Amino acid sequence: MISVIVITKNEEERIKACLESVKWADEIIIADTGSTDNTLEIARGYTKNIFACKGNNFMVWRNEAIEKASGDWILYLDSDERVLESLRKEIEEVTKSAENSAYAISRRNIIFGQEEKYGPFWPDWVVRLFKKSDFETWVGEVHEYPKFKGRLGYTKNSFLHLTHRDIDHVVLKSLSWSKIDAKLRLEAGHPQISGWRLLRILTTELFNQGIKRKGFFSGTVGVIDSLMQTFSMVITYIRLWELQQPKTRREVYQDLDKKLIESNFNF
Repeated sequence: MISVIVITKNEEERIKACLESVKWADEIIIADTGSTDNTLEIARGYTKNIFACKGNNFMVWRNEAIEKASGDWILYLDSDERVLESLRKEIEEVTKSAENSAYAISRRNIIFGQEEKYGPFWPDWVVRLFKKSDFETWVGEVHEYPKFKGRLGYTKNSFLHLTHRDIDHVVLKSLSWSKIDAKLRLEAGHPQISGWRLLRILTTELFNQGIKRKGFFSGTVGVIDSLMQTFSMVITYIRLWELQQPKTRREVYQDLDKKLIESNFNF
């Protein structure tokens, strides 16, 4: 028996095709993290197994969702991923044997409307298929990864990943995850952020994304993605700088207004 877990939040434009691609599964579980659009209404056409998640990151959500699953095998699927027919057949085949405890699945990535296979976008392995009895836990608040007993296998076929749908989507995602990442770096005792350190981070990440990962040599989309990934890294460290300050920016401006009022606006 195969259980598919899909974590959702305001995915009304994408959830139908996602669930259509796994309607062959024995069980579909929707782990919703706060949808306010028609995501759940659409999902109810495919499953009754819908519940509201707690917590604030994918590690918590993935761990919570697997407790709801009754299948011998668990397949995690994001709302912007699709199980292609070739992958479906392979999943049904490999889950009949006890050869491996988990499988990594490659992703064919659609970036800003076109398939890209440079640097980080191919084969882009993600470990998403598990024998439930051998699964242990997901760990990591950012870039979570699974722990399991037994051997890892690799599928021959791929997910289709419809990511980087538009600039707003990429920027909003970067802003959201940078809050978590900056907090983790602060808790780990990261050195104080300064102007020269930010410039070093900027140039290093531009080199990593554009040269080392070949984004600058992969056409317009490659250049755009390299710049957006660099932005994501830099904004994380700018947030870290904010967290390292003795007062929040809000407190600073509140103090300034207070002083202005007290001084009859002499500045």
